[in-house]
Amino acid sequence: MTKTRATRSTFNASQFFILFVTIFLLWTTGTSRAENNQCCSEGHLWNRSKFCTDGSHIQLYCANHFYMIDPVLNPQDNFTVINGSLTFIGNLHAVDEGKFCVTTHNETPVAFICFDEEFLESRFDVFGVLNIISALFLIVTILVYIILPELRDLQGKAILSAIVSLTAAYIILTVQQILPDLIGSTTDHICLTLAFLLYYTLLCTFFWLNMVAFDVWKSVWFQHFPIKNNTLYIIFCLIGWGGPICFLIATLITQYAEGTHIKPRIGESSCWFAGYQEKWVYFYGPVAFLLTWNLIYFSMTFWRLSHVQSAYSGSRLRVLRFKCLLYTKLFIVMGVTWIFEVMSFASGAETYYYWIVTDILNSLQGVLIFILLVFLRKRVRKLLAKKKPCGITFPRSWTAGEDLECDSILQEELELSQST
Repeated sequence: MTKTRATRSTFNASQFFILFVTIFLLWTTGTSRAENNQCCSEGHLWNRSKFCTDGSHIQLYCANHFYMIDPVLNPQDNFTVINGSLTFIGNLHAVDEGKFCVTTHNETPVAFICFDEEFLESRFDVFGVLNIISALFLIVTILVYIILPELRDLQGKAILSAIVSLTAAYIILTVQQILPDLIGSTTDHICLTLAFLLYYTLLCTFFWLNMVAFDVWKSVWFQHFPIKNNTLYIIFCLIGWGGPICFLIATLITQYAEGTHIKPRIGESSCWFAGYQEKWVYFYGPVAFLLTWNLIYFSMTFWRLSHVQSAYSGSRLRVLRFKCLLYTKLFIVMGVTWIFEVMSFASGAETYYYWIVTDILNSLQGVLIFILLVFLRKRVRKLLAKKKPCGITFPRSWTAGEDLECDSILQEELELSQST
């Protein structure tokens, strides 16, 4: 009986020892794994830059940089760390250990995740090629406007300025996507310079598109506008080029000025704005404002052309309708994808497939603009066929006069562009 009790006591002690060792090993393993996933050393937090509060770099090494997820800014980014892997709550998508790190900012957990190397390289290669194609078509469109002075009325000059700005933006995007080694890390001067130039050229594009919409509205609502076209073009230049410069200067000041204001944080995680709030304040907000005014201008223009037809002669009404439809199509090509992007950004409903479709449409804008302003425009085809620039011969059918509207538009547009 005594032997049995001793055996039971020994057995219970052995079980307790094994259980204690198991718990200790699990605890130390879990602690070590958690430490390995930390962006900063123990006791230190992230300070909204590439550094921790102790001055050390974030402890994450990625071949193609990394991006930040913050559940406060985007509820879809809620995550948890299970067995060393980061798992998104809701879609159960997991990120392997070593490709992410977690930290805390303002008592809220945030994570940094490495870009997937294969996906990023293939995506950048595809969209880089599409951007090159678009840039080439835009350059051809610019050359056509330079060769044909008949196209360079006030609205034509505004369109030309918008296309030049968009071409510059495509070239910068191409460099960022195809030549990442040339750019270096996100803190390098080349990355920051390209980011600010891209910001300026994109804003110029939308400012000049707004000038086009205003001029169409002005032509329909005022038969004799009080400001001459030459003076109005100077005003357009001050707004189209000067407005984005003001935004650029403000962004540069807030980027480097100390304080509690919302900083752009360009270059922290990519060669662009870092967070959702920053993108909305500095980019999506101004773009949404300009696009809203474009919609107002075109809506008022269509309403007047539909309800006050008696105010115009037959030929003038035809010209105004032609211009309004042409530049509305241009607005659709250049603006609608951005409208949906702004709406999706504001609602937080963006998905992987949405961004793929949006990126493809944005990357093909140059091709669509060329088709709209050059290839499908009968007036341009007729002028090219008649002038034969650089000795290039175009199909004779382009000079055929079956489309009488083209002849009328040519004469009426010239008169309209010279009106004061």
